[in-house]
Amino acid sequence: MRKVINLSDERRTKMELLKRKSRRKNLLKEINFMNLTEEPFLDIEDNDLFCKNVFSLLNTKENKIQLQGNSYKEHIKKSIQLLNDIVDNIEETPKQGRLLFFRENEIEAVLVYVNEVFSNLNEIIELTKFSIGYGDFILVAENFNFGLSVERTEYFYELSVWGLP
Repeated sequence: MRKVINLSDERRTKMELLKRKSRRKNLLKEINFMNLTEEPFLDIEDNDLFCKNVFSLLNTKENKIQLQGNSYKEHIKKSIQLLNDIVDNIEETPKQGRLLFFRENEIEAVLVYVNEVFSNLNEIIELTKFSIGYGDFILVAENFNFGLSVERTEYFYELSVWGLP
């Protein structure tokens, strides 16, 4: 009886892995307008740990700018305006970073060229579903040397920027 349970668990784990790989392939198709690195994804466990570390780091950031409007749509509009202003004023664009894509089942930290994100910002905002209030906008260096983040909170959005000249 025990072997059947293990086989079932093993089969379930394998199915989940295959489903995630499929969702990753679909995500790549969605962002085909960008040039991506040869291997844009981390291993699944490394990806989950990276995302956990991103949120831990963001929790320690001080001097966050609160973006607030009369509705969540106004929060989003103000956030997008501010993101565009920040991107337009960055003097030196870092080469690569990880952009977080929020999906139903997981968050994927995709390795991207930062200039591609900045030049396609409006498309990225749509694709990450940030424009409809679904996910946060988070772009960070793999070593966390820089970051640009707009996180949703219950009553407002919070902007964090560090390491960008």
